Amino acid sequence: MSSHAKLSRFESLQRIWIQEPEQRTRFIALGVISLCFIKYICTIVYRLYFSPLAPFPGPKLAAATSLYEFYFDYFKKAKYYAEIERLHKVYGPIVRINPLELSISDPAFYDKVYVAGNVRPTENYSHFASGIGFEGTFFLSTAHDLHRKRRKPFEPYFSRLGVTKLEPIINEFVKKLIKRFDSFKGTGRVVRLDHAMLAYSGDVIGHICVDNPKELIEDENFTPEWYDLQHSMIKCMPLFTEFPWIIHIIKWIPSQILVWIDPKSECFNVWRASAKKHIEQVKSDKHRMPEEGTSNLGGRPTLFRYIVNNSGLAESDLSVDRLTKEAQILLGAGSVSTARTIHYIVFYLLSNEHMRKRLEEELKDAMAEWPEKKLTWAQLEKVLYLQALIKEGLRHSYGTMHRLPRVSPSAAFQYKEWTIPAGVPVGMTAYLQHTDPEVYPRPFEFIPERWLSNVTPQMTRSLVPFSRGSRNCIGMNLAYAEVNFMLAALFRPGGSGFELFETDESDVVAAHDYIVPLARLDSKGVRIIFR
Repeated sequence: MSSHAKLSRFESLQRIWIQEPEQRTRFIALGVISLCFIKYICTIVYRLYFSPLAPFPGPKLAAATSLYEFYFDYFKKAKYYAEIERLHKVYGPIVRINPLELSISDPAFYDKVYVAGNVRPTENYSHFASGIGFEGTFFLSTAHDLHRKRRKPFEPYFSRLGVTKLEPIINEFVKKLIKRFDSFKGTGRVVRLDHAMLAYSGDVIGHICVDNPKELIEDENFTPEWYDLQHSMIKCMPLFTEFPWIIHIIKWIPSQILVWIDPKSECFNVWRASAKKHIEQVKSDKHRMPEEGTSNLGGRPTLFRYIVNNSGLAESDLSVDRLTKEAQILLGAGSVSTARTIHYIVFYLLSNEHMRKRLEEELKDAMAEWPEKKLTWAQLEKVLYLQALIKEGLRHSYGTMHRLPRVSPSAAFQYKEWTIPAGVPVGMTAYLQHTDPEVYPRPFEFIPERWLSNVTPQMTRSLVPFSRGSRNCIGMNLAYAEVNFMLAALFRPGGSGFELFETDESDVVAAHDYIVPLARLDSKGVRIIFR
């Protein structure tokens, strides 16, 4: 091309740029689109051929874009867990399931991924649950040392010894719920058991956290809006995780408008306001502890009064905003899974007369004088069939069904012939652990008797409803105690007085992985009737 032609081309572009704004806008837009397209293509090429994860097996589409996972979790309603199971059958025990993450299906390797901090520093995967707006809580603190620092003050409260001190408050809410159930006997009243159990577990953790929160059990219908809100939030997780900026937009919307859009959110606002008010009050008390007998917990300080006064955390970690988020996380995590485990077990007890009669027989002497004489958690652990039911219920309800990715920030580690680079998220799931037919024959059948004889080390090792390692579920002991006390009270001598109402197995069996498992989405819930 001659220099004259080049000059003419340049002058033409210059004229468009200066004199034709519409053409200039199109030119800029085309340039931006072209750059984005080139960047996207380069990203895909890098992920497929140059990423440290490029050698690992798995579908190319999953390696190229997170939209592969998003398709199954959003459009297929949280079904990626089933696709991951299929991918393991096709590609083997280690699979690349998205551009940045590996999944392993091998029960023997679980304790190598979910390790204690003194074995290898472990971080969470910062992208996991990044869109829910609770960054800064100990649960979502990424750095190993920061997570340990923020979590450590909570541990004494939820230790085995700490939970034994909470037995009176657990028993108080068991008694309140049973009193309401007893009042329904002979009335033909139909009750959503899943609502009632979430109200129970929500009241326990609520009263542990703050002074005098609203009691969910006292609501005429066991606060269905609280159940609906929790599950509406859970169902939004795939969208928020893929597009975390959405939650930041929602934060700017006035609460009055959100309540107008979704009236159920008012319940959440009330509890958040209660938690915030309590924490502000605690911080203004200038390190005064409550006088004996003045708190929810019989003189023991609430969890957040204890944290503010005794944790030794830096003032920046004791901000009202951060501690309010901690309270919200604990309320959700400390109620939904526990409630699901209880109503899951109750469903099978009501569906199987042999199971129910055997439990009632074993509880006959132990619970004969309840509630005047209350057994301790340690005493209930000696009721072997009750413990078998709880283990089988936890196996089927999974706790957290979703994989919980872990990252080794500075050291690579080995899985068979595969070297997993430092910084790579690796996830395993309770679902795959709990349904391995080599460990649990007939894995999808509810068989509590499997825990009474011939219990193998592999069975115990593969039961991970609370995960393991330095980031395991801090509320494990509380959940065990709540489940024990409630089941014992429901099936004490002359206790139940109710039966299933228009409820079948599809109303309880996990079908969708919204972090926690949900049954079919069109279910009307687990319903019981008092004849």
